[in-house]
Formats: sequence, structure tokens, C-alpha cells
Amino acid sequence: MNKENVTEKFIFILSALVSFTFVSLLLFGCASSPSKSFQPQSESDAILIQTKAQIKNNDETNTVKIEIALLPKKAIRLEITATLGVSVASVLMRPTAISYALHSTKQFATGPFNEKTLYPVFKKNIDPRILWRIINNQPMGNLNLKCDADNELKPIKCVSDDGTTIKWTYEAPFHKKIEIISNRFEMRWVFRDQSLLSESQNKTFVLNKPENYQEIIIK
Repeated sequence: MNKENVTEKFIFILSALVSFTFVSLLLFGCASSPSKSFQPQSESDAILIQTKAQIKNNDETNTVKIEIALLPKKAIRLEITATLGVSVASVLMRPTAISYALHSTKQFATGPFNEKTLYPVFKKNIDPRILWRIINNQPMGNLNLKCDADNELKPIKCVSDDGTTIKWTYEAPFHKKIEIISNRFEMRWVFRDQSLLSESQNKTFVLNKPENYQEIIIK
């Protein structure tokens, strides 16, 4: 075999090895990529949920991003952002208490849950206990609601005494759409990707009054 043939054979083998290595790395990378949706291993795992909502109030319609930090059954942090990344409100909910900062009006409110608590945030009286259970995937009992459930006992429709209707549409795992309709208020809320919360829980699930914000005590 002459020198030229040996060189060509060597180049062919080298090219094959490079191609095999590239494909192997590509497949390994795809196989090891983390899923955007996952099931927390325990209730001590805090997760980050990306959602969007279209809110129609009378003749005004707005689309907002609602980023949810959830410590299951213990705390919920909502960061509500309007178009172009304008921060609207920061909300911290615990099982029976709530605090929120309204950034446009520089107001900070804190106190127990009641039916009118969230009016300054959504310009509609939405019972915070309903949002708490929607986000925590908890049953909707004992909330003056008449509810229908599917075969897996997940709620699909609830109606309150005042006529407010809540509907659930379940899509891929952990993906769902919530519709809250009451009089001239409509909120269509889409839950999408979720991931492990990487930030410090001690920082995320604490909401203090920002400087120069007016403090309001909810009673």
C-alpha cells in the first residue's frame, strides 16, 4: 500500500471517530437536559411556575405575566408584570395572611385573608383562598362553591353564591388553564413551565414594605 492510500485511510478513520464523538455528545446532552415540568420530590421543595393571564375588567383588557414561587401549602409569592416588563405588584400569601406591594401607587398592604383583600391588585373582589387552592392544586371545598370534578376528582367547574364561575382545562402534565368569570370581569390564566426554585427561600418568601410606600393595614 502506497503512502497516499495510507494517508487517505487515516483521514477517513479520523473523520469517522470525530463524527461518532459529536453524535454521542449530542445524544447525551439531549438525554440529560432537564425537563421544564417536574413533580417536586417533597413539600419542602419550592418551585417556580411561569404563567400568563389575560384580564378583562369592564371594557379594559390587559395581558400580564404572573411568575409564581410556590412553597407547597406554606407560601406563595406572585410577581405580576405588565407589557414591556413593567412591575405591577408583588404579592406574598400564607395560609391565612397576605401582604402585597402595589408599585404604581406605592402602597403596601398587609393583613388577614378576606373577600375584598385583592381588589386593589385585580380591581375585582377575588377570594384569596380560591387562588391559594388553585395554585396549590387543593380541593375547593368549604368556600361556598358548588363544584363538579372529573374522574380523577380534579375540579373542572365551580360556581360561587354570587355567580362567579371558575373553570379548569387540563392539558399536558402540570399545564392548565383557569377561567374566572364574574359579571364584567374575566381572567384567563394559563399555567406553563415549572422548575426548581434556585433562589434563597428565606429571601423569596419574605415581603417587606419598600421605602416610601404608604402602609395599609387590612382588617
